[in-house]
Amino acid sequence: MGFRRFQTMAKRSLLKLVTLDVTNTLIKVRGSPGRQYALIGHKHGVMADMNLLNELFYKYYKDHSKRFPNFGAQNMMPAYIWWSLLVKDCFRSADPTIGEETLSKIANDLYFHYTTPNAWEILPGAVSAIQDLRQYPVRIGVVSNWDHRLYKVLLTMKLRSYFDFVLPSYIIGAEKPDSAIFQQALKDANCLPEEAIHFGDSIEKDFLGARRVGMGAYLLAHTNIFEEFIDKKFVVKSVPEFVEAIRPRLEEANIHNRASSVKHL
Repeated sequence: MGFRRFQTMAKRSLLKLVTLDVTNTLIKVRGSPGRQYALIGHKHGVMADMNLLNELFYKYYKDHSKRFPNFGAQNMMPAYIWWSLLVKDCFRSADPTIGEETLSKIANDLYFHYTTPNAWEILPGAVSAIQDLRQYPVRIGVVSNWDHRLYKVLLTMKLRSYFDFVLPSYIIGAEKPDSAIFQQALKDANCLPEEAIHFGDSIEKDFLGARRVGMGAYLLAHTNIFEEFIDKKFVVKSVPEFVEAIRPRLEEANIHNRASSVKHL
């Protein structure tokens, strides 16, 4: 797909579905991955530098994602093993003297630590914006590159009740920007691509991934976006700003729903 300039949204249709990414869109790691790794390492007597661990986390996350895509799902690898290998590589590189037993304990604790609120914080305005969305007659879903722990994280962060369905890539067997995960969302909502909008923070995985299947898309950008092919009206800086951007289509759905209700009286 060429980098043609996206000037208009998908064909104007009644909005029926809004999907959202999770990490760095609704929630983010508290502090940084390196900080969380250092905290758990300290619990086991390992005093590794959190800044170094943070650099190593991103290095090995990228490496492991290439070797074993989708948290190991494509290689029939349990997500627990995928994350354990990553954690061990991070700490081994930070301190080669750490024993295997200690590495295993750190990896195990981190795996479950990331299902607790101690590891996460909700981005400003996210909850009120989703509550705003829930007032409209549209389905709301999660489409995110995550393993099965996403269900528990959303429950822990008191976000699960806002969504009609949750699609972690590991469970679906396809990760964004693969069209299969977006198509699954459309299937779950029983709607056409032009009746749906996706929102996330990755140009490739969220914005272009959704656009390639015909969905509308908005990009969350905390800094300026300079890509020529993205119309700036589809770039926002927060979840509340996203909801405001699609408000006209939400209102159209509301009007249609009321009209339908009157017809059936």
